[in-house]
Amino acid sequence: MNFDETIDAFRRGALDLDCTRMVLSQRKEGGERYEGYGYIRQSQSDGLVFKIYVAERENASPLAAINAQLSAAVGKIHHEEMYYDLSVVEWGGTNWTAARIIPSVHWDASADSVLIDGQIQSMATQEEGSQKRHYLRLHFFEEYDLPLDLLSETERLGNRHLVRDRAEFEACGAKFEVKSRQGSGDTVVEATSDTAFSAEFHLRVQEALQYITGKSARWRAKLEGDTARLRLELEAPWRRSIGAKLPAPISSASIEFSNQGWRLFVKYLDCVVTNTEGTYWNPVAYHLYNACEATANSIDAWAVGVSLAVEAIAGLIAVQPIGDGNERLAIFQKRMCEYLLQQKDFEDFIPRMKGSIEAMSNRRAIDALHALAITGHVEKAYIAAWSRLRNAHVHPNLGDLKKRDPGDNQKLIDYILRVEVLLRQLTYYLIGYDGPFTDYGAEKWPIKQYPLDSSC
Repeated sequence: MNFDETIDAFRRGALDLDCTRMVLSQRKEGGERYEGYGYIRQSQSDGLVFKIYVAERENASPLAAINAQLSAAVGKIHHEEMYYDLSVVEWGGTNWTAARIIPSVHWDASADSVLIDGQIQSMATQEEGSQKRHYLRLHFFEEYDLPLDLLSETERLGNRHLVRDRAEFEACGAKFEVKSRQGSGDTVVEATSDTAFSAEFHLRVQEALQYITGKSARWRAKLEGDTARLRLELEAPWRRSIGAKLPAPISSASIEFSNQGWRLFVKYLDCVVTNTEGTYWNPVAYHLYNACEATANSIDAWAVGVSLAVEAIAGLIAVQPIGDGNERLAIFQKRMCEYLLQQKDFEDFIPRMKGSIEAMSNRRAIDALHALAITGHVEKAYIAAWSRLRNAHVHPNLGDLKKRDPGDNQKLIDYILRVEVLLRQLTYYLIGYDGPFTDYGAEKWPIKQYPLDSSC
């Protein structure tokens, strides 16, 4: 099959596969099995849908379908045995598979016929390949503002001219090429390597793209392969907030975005590849994603999202206490616990008080922030903005919930922008980045150098 044509049809919402054989099998021993012909298409909402005109069936009856529906409890997720796997052969002979489907089975008892339809989240096919190197290509079906610095020739209205639509660099032992031409509706990230990519490498690339653009990103088509095979996977769109966007680490209006954008991408990618094991999300990417999605909602949700992200990411950073802080704290805790044991008339309060005293050993986000401010790794003045924003929106009192004057919105946005810069500075520290960044919390959004001058 022609993978590029299939991906292009999928991007345009025109994927339409006539299937000569479709097999739907329940995920349990002795489960239902349906076989017939039908199709897979894209819906108006860009999702993937299928229909099977059943010719043969096993272990299936109208009564079993009714019992399956009754076994589904309201408010509970589907258990594994309720899912089905789909295997199809399209008209051209290509085999496709899809997993974890919840189908709708329609019985016509009068005609003893069955019709099945449903939605597919992802589907995949593969064939023998002849690549000399390990290969990965991700299509995002969206144009991102990227530091593209290479030219390609194109034709428009019979005239040939050059457009800036590519970038090339190396990261994690692989060669990358990123393409995004204006009007194409697509951003493509390609990587080739002499060694195999990890199973989650495509997710780490996706997270790095989100990081430098400040926008949520999900690949929609993934082509990967080695010397023996090529595998194509298509993903239906996931639910997402419209218009969600964090400020990019370096503003695209700055020359530093072109000079340092891919270096920042490489730093972040190397960090998440090295420090992520056995999880779908890297923890930093997870908290940044939540903060980004919150920006599309109310200004209060925006404030809550970025405040919690700072607290969560600061909690990932281990900082050493200044001076003999640990030793003094241990002595204090010991003395306080000894004193409590002497208070025989307040024995019912002692366990609660001991818990509070012992909790003083827990790392606090504010402690990490102040320690990083001393070394110039976060903006000291922005810590106060975070404390104020967090307290007023995550733990509000009645005064915080009063109706705001219109003039207060500008002050609130200023706080949010400063906290977003603080959030970015924490990530610079974690990935080991040094270089220019945009300070959105200051007037006219100046370019500054990271780490900061700790003497100021």
